Formats: sequence, structure tokens, C-alpha cells
Amino acid sequence: MHFLAIFPALWVIIQVVLSSQTLVVPNTIRYGPSVTQFVSDDSGLDSPKVHPNNATNFDWWYFDAVSEDSSSSIVIVFYLATNLGFPFRLPLSAVSVDIFVSFDDGSLLFYPINSLPFTAGEATVVTDGNGSSGSWKSTGFEFTGTSDLSRYIVKIDSPILGIKGSLVLTSAAPAHYPCGPVEAGSRLEVSPHIGWANAMPDANAVADFRIGSRHLQFNGSGYHDKNWGDQPFANNVKSWYWGHGRLGPYSIVWFDVIAPNGTEYVSSYASLNGSIVAASCSGIKVRPTGKNSQFPPVVSSGNPQGFHIELNLGNEGIMEIDVNSTLVIADVVLYTRWIGTLSGGIRGGPLYEGFALYEQFKLAAF
Repeated sequence: MHFLAIFPALWVIIQVVLSSQTLVVPNTIRYGPSVTQFVSDDSGLDSPKVHPNNATNFDWWYFDAVSEDSSSSIVIVFYLATNLGFPFRLPLSAVSVDIFVSFDDGSLLFYPINSLPFTAGEATVVTDGNGSSGSWKSTGFEFTGTSDLSRYIVKIDSPILGIKGSLVLTSAAPAHYPCGPVEAGSRLEVSPHIGWANAMPDANAVADFRIGSRHLQFNGSGYHDKNWGDQPFANNVKSWYWGHGRLGPYSIVWFDVIAPNGTEYVSSYASLNGSIVAASCSGIKVRPTGKNSQFPPVVSSGNPQGFHIELNLGNEGIMEIDVNSTLVIADVVLYTRWIGTLSGGIRGGPLYEGFALYEQFKLAAF
């Protein structure tokens, strides 16, 4: 762990090289105004959305994969955020990464890593078309994406952590924004002050890592998105359910956020055979089930046993899905992430089985 003195960030550099845009962010904590993007452009879906980053905003790139038998998983997150902007970060840093691993024997690993201070720990993000590539300089973590969002590779080479390997994601479902497909002029807020862009709602994943003396290797389903905000995360979220999975031939993504004033915001997505059949900021209901099914959840709520989802597919009908948790892969009271199974289908139609990775934030005391 490296500690960072607070120092004005005079080093944020943006330079345009041909069609690419490069953002270099040193690991310094900055106080001052910034500009945040909440309406889409013609390109840049996976680009940085906050310029410049400061102590109270946040911007991150998230990747995950689950094995076909739901026994193993990996989650890797690249952050431009302090613990004031996103309270789940280590203090005294504005550039950091997380890695979460679940092995097929049920054992778990979690490393939160701060970058080195100042330019030694800078992050570089290059935007090309709708894709992006990033290198968090001192951590040994990097990702590379294609301009058309068809492929991402996340690589780790960290002798200190004893981790080396790669996660390769090949797109299996079209990208989308909170309220629809990828189009210029689209709203990017999934809820007030919280941006979201889903570059890979589903992907064919190949994970191959050496982690200490262990080998994590599997094929399965992968995912990549990004979130950002212009205010502290905890100021704008009372609770949040998010998840993605495969149900038979369908790829699905759900989002359900309760704002501090009690207003509920949702986003729904489903694709079939590489085509979007639902993408909207309406048409979905996500509720906890079984033990500890209080809604909305509060800090004192226990973890629910699962979730029930009703997803409107328009002319196709209403899809009903039961999500049953099989393994908790992260749990820190205010936040929980699971691997689980999916079962369900369109009312009156065939039933399918599948698997998912999903999470819950609960930030309100009552």
C-alpha cells in the first residue's frame, strides 16, 4: 500500500493524436471544478467521462467473468476516484485497482491496490472510436479494447501480488446506454448524478491467471461497463441492485437504483442472437426474495436469498426470472456481490436455466 500526499493536480494532460484521445491522470488528489458528461457523443462510449477528476467525483472501468459451471469468477476494476468520491476506495489515493477472485473450491481472494503517488502512479486512458484502453502504471494492471467494442483484453503482471495472466472478452451482445441502444444524444444517467455505459452486456470469456501457486483458468461469460459521477457516490444512492447473466439464449442486464429521496430508477436490457430485444430505462422490476427480502434494503438488512425479475420484452412478452444465490464472492456489510443461477422465461413460453453475477449496495440506515 502506498500513501499519497494531497497535492493540486497540475498534470492532467489531454492530447489528441489522429482519431484517438489520450488522458493521463497522475495520482494526486485535486480540489476544484470539473466537467462531467451525461449525454452521449457520436463515439467515445467507453471514454473517461469526468474532466478533470477531483476529490469528490469518480470514474471507473469494470470487468468480470464467470465460469460456465458458475464455480469460478474474476472481477477487475480500474478506478479514478478517491474514498471521498467512492467510499469503497482506500484513502490517500486517486488512482487504484481492485481484483476479486473466487476459485472452484469456494475460496476467495481480494486485493485493493493504490497506485504509487504522483506521476509514478499515473493512469493513462486512450479512447479510440467507442472503445478504450487503459494502463494503471505502477500496479501492473492494464486493459485494451477495440474501437468497435468487439474485444477487450485485461492483463495483469504484478510480481508483488504474485498475479500474472489475462482475461479475454469477445462481445456476444450489442452495447447500450441506460435508456436504449448506442446513439448520439442519449441520456447517460442511470439515476441522478450516476452515469453508466455498458460496452459489453455479455461476452465470451477466457480467463487464464497464475495467482500465487494457484491457476485460475476457465471459459465462461464475461462483461464490461463503466460508471461515473459528478458528486460523491453515497450522496446519490440509497440502494442499488445490478446484475448480468445468461438465461438460455438470452443475455440480460438489470439495474434498479433507489435515490436518497426514495425515487426508483431502472434500466433493462435483453438481447437474443446478437440483437437487442429490450433496452430501456423502464420495463423492469427487481425485488429481493426469501429471507431478508426487505425492500428497499437498509444497512441492517441481511442479504436476501435471491431476486425476482420481471422484464418487459415488448411484443415478445414479459420475462420472469428467479435469481438464486449460490456463492457470496464479496461482502462488506454495505455491499454484497454474488454468483447465482437463473431460471425462467417469457410467460407462456419455454423455461430456461442460466447463471449470473450480481450485486447490492445498501447505504441508508433506515
